[in-house]
Amino acid sequence: MEQIIHFVRQYWKIFVPVLIALLAIVLLKGCTKKDDVVVDTKEEVQEVVQGDYLPYDAPANASPLTGESCANYDKRAFGVMFSGSTDARQVYHNLDKADFVLEMPHRPMHGEPRILAVYQCDTPDKVGPMRSGRVDHISVAQSVGAIYAPWGKSSIAGALLSRESVEHIEVGDGIRANDGSRVGFIDRSIRMTSANPAFADVSGLISAAADRGYNTSSQTESFAHQGEPALEDRPSYQKINVKFEGDSRVQYFYDKETNSYLRTYGDDPHVDFVSKQQYAPKNIITIITKKEAWWVDNDFAQRGLDNPWEGVPTDYQNRDNGQYPNMQLGDPWFDTKFEDEARFFFNGREIDGTWRRADAPNAPFEFFDENGAPIRFAPGQIWLHVLGHKQRVSHTSEEEYLEEQAKAEREAASGGAL
Repeated sequence: MEQIIHFVRQYWKIFVPVLIALLAIVLLKGCTKKDDVVVDTKEEVQEVVQGDYLPYDAPANASPLTGESCANYDKRAFGVMFSGSTDARQVYHNLDKADFVLEMPHRPMHGEPRILAVYQCDTPDKVGPMRSGRVDHISVAQSVGAIYAPWGKSSIAGALLSRESVEHIEVGDGIRANDGSRVGFIDRSIRMTSANPAFADVSGLISAAADRGYNTSSQTESFAHQGEPALEDRPSYQKINVKFEGDSRVQYFYDKETNSYLRTYGDDPHVDFVSKQQYAPKNIITIITKKEAWWVDNDFAQRGLDNPWEGVPTDYQNRDNGQYPNMQLGDPWFDTKFEDEARFFFNGREIDGTWRRADAPNAPFEFFDENGAPIRFAPGQIWLHVLGHKQRVSHTSEEEYLEEQAKAEREAASGGAL
């Protein structure tokens, strides 16, 4: 033992530097190996998460909704409720100027959809005809950071607006902002039988929001966007059929030249009353989810949910029992579903994927493809369709269309013998 101690004391000046050098080599190798693993892992994650998309250089003033140049990109958006009746659809004003459009049933017993049109980039002086909205319209407006603007309200939606911190402006005939700006008005020159031809002025909504002390800076989370394919890389045909309950049927036909989807309602092109142009969104989203009705005897508290009838007078409860729908779209008050399947159509493509929302107030929608990569939309208007679980969406691709055409030609050539 004494010999060992003597040996160490004699040669420690030689051993210590050697040990330090060996330790440094081991640490450097460990760090190099760790860095390699991180780089490899990062590359693998990028391959899965980023997905396949075309490069896109968004302008500095890009709209968070459309990804296109927008003078009001940093200003607050407004979600305006449109009527869904047939006569109203024939006189829609400036719906083509909306950045984001939601189409969704407003009654549990039929599928006639009403529309929530979100305006940020453009501020038309006449949008509508307007009607009241439902709880789910409120929730979707919040998801894109918009101030909600209905003409009237259902009892349940009205009670929700009263007791929750939902920034909204109730539009009505003759309402003006403090600076005299016109907020809402009825235009008797527009002929309608379903309801009054009621309209809003978006500039007036902006003034009214300032009067109420609402934050007028943009509250909208940006959607991801990508570039558009070259003309020769686009398909020549694509059809989307959105079948709401009842007689409400919407179709979209892909237009190769503009990389947009020409909209029909029923069998006719759906044309804006002001621009005289057919609606042609760049992006179509369809969601089919569970559609329920509000029933007074449902025990919402037992399910861990808010009571939708809180603040609704008894006579209104009796009148409206079972009359209004609740779509399972991840609202923070009455829903138990916060993600589900979705289908996306843009750039001439169909993508199966999912939607997701956090269980929190004002939570934005997140959209993913079937591999979990975030959806990157084409620059332009987005049109979201929400359908009940008994409703359907069908799609005909270019390949299917060509096969149908070839079959029809063969049958015609054989005299229908096939």
